[in-house]
Amino acid sequence: MIGLIGEIGGGKSRTAAIMAARGAFVLDADLVGHALLNQTPVREQVIARFGPEIVSAPGETEGPTPAPIDRRALGAIVFSNPEALRDLEAILHPRMRKTFERAIAREERRGKATAFVLDAAVLLEAGWESLCDRVVFVEAPRVARLERVSRDRGWSDESLSRRERSQWPSDKKRGVADSIIVNDGDLDRLEGQVARFWESLLPNDRPGRSSKPSGGTRRR
Repeated sequence: MIGLIGEIGGGKSRTAAIMAARGAFVLDADLVGHALLNQTPVREQVIARFGPEIVSAPGETEGPTPAPIDRRALGAIVFSNPEALRDLEAILHPRMRKTFERAIAREERRGKATAFVLDAAVLLEAGWESLCDRVVFVEAPRVARLERVSRDRGWSDESLSRRERSQWPSDKKRGVADSIIVNDGDLDRLEGQVARFWESLLPNDRPGRSSKPSGGTRRR
C-alpha cells in the first residue's frame, strides 16, 4: 500500500497513472471526496454548515435530483478560513477513510492488483498514512507547478499559495516520506524513477503478504 503525497500541481496524478500501468489499483482521494460531497448525509451536513450559497443553483437543495454543491464556491470559503476547512474535513475525512478501506478490501478479494496507491494531497494531515506501507513524495519546481495549475485550473499565484498554506509545509512532508520522486516535466525521467521505485518493492513487500517491508510498516 503506497501513499502518494506531494506539492500541489507536482504531478501526483501522473505518477499514479504510471503506477496504474504497472498493475497498481489507484485510489484518488480528490475524486472520492468530490463524490461524497453530493451524497446524503454528507451533502446535508455541508449545506447546513456552509449555507445554501454553496449549491450550484441556490434554492434547489431538495427534490429528486438536487443541484450539486459548487466546489469552487465551497473552496473559496474553506481555503480562506482555517476553521471552516477543519469543519469540512471533520465531515469528509472519516467517510473518505471508510471508502478507501472498503475499496481496498474489495480489490484484495479480487487479488489482481500488484499494489495499491492512495493518491492524497492531505494523506499526512488526515492521518491516512496509517493505511500505508510506504509513503512517496512527488516534488516539482514551484514555477512548473504554478504553470500547471494556472493552465489546468485557472489558479493565480495567490490561489496556489492560499491552498499551500492549508497543507503541511513541503519540507515536513518530504521528511516523512520513505521515497522521493522528482517530476521536473521530463516524462521519461519520471517513468524511470517510478520504475526504479517499483523494482525496490521486493515480492515479500507486496500488500497481502505476511512479511513486513524493510524498515517496518506504517499500518496499524
